[in-house]
Amino acid sequence: MISSKVIEVLTPLFKIVTNAKGKTIGEIKESLFIGDKCKMKKGASGLIVENLLGIENNNRDEADLPQIGCEIKILPLQKNRDGSIKAKEPTAIQMINYCEVARETWETAKLRSKINLTFWVVYLAKVNGVPKKQDDYVIVDYFLDHPSDVQNGVFKKDWEEIQSYIKRGDADKLSCSMGIYLEPKTKGANNQDKTDAPDGKGGLTSARRRAFYYKKNYTNTQIIPKLDLSTIKS
Repeated sequence: MISSKVIEVLTPLFKIVTNAKGKTIGEIKESLFIGDKCKMKKGASGLIVENLLGIENNNRDEADLPQIGCEIKILPLQKNRDGSIKAKEPTAIQMINYCEVARETWETAKLRSKINLTFWVVYLAKVNGVPKKQDDYVIVDYFLDHPSDVQNGVFKKDWEEIQSYIKRGDADKLSCSMGIYLEPKTKGANNQDKTDAPDGKGGLTSARRRAFYYKKNYTNTQIIPKLDLSTIKS
């Protein structure tokens, strides 16, 4: 159930994104008076959307909107030559602390607080196989996601599979091909960027850094079909 407190906190953000629909990231930069200051490095467009919403970028464990436990996620879309509209890439959720995950149960997993309530802001970033410049990304729509019991059951199964690898000392055998809604994708400077992980014998080994990601299957089947895509379908 979505509480009245959630609606109260998010309604101003709904209005902000509604007013931004059809605008480009470049236009939003100008409206925020940061056009000349912002270098468009990878991920800059997402930070600009957060700036538009008044959200401070952080890597803390707590939610982006802690008063309601809500995460803000940016979803770039691609429009394919056949007219279909899909997620451009998987979406990062949270770094995996292997030792911590090994000790958790699904009921106590920190990941759950990151996926329980998510405000998705969606923009078009790629058309007919050609990536747009970040300044030309177009705001499409928003969606408030609160997974159902059925969806949470899938997340739980995916999480438990990932945890089983970690607990038996196989963190380095994790693969982004795993899971239906979640994947353990590598996230680090290079293949030498490693961290501690259980070795399955009571000690420690090292494994490549990974993060929990929403698979494109999740956003393609559970988020995108619920969006208003009329502005980019024509």
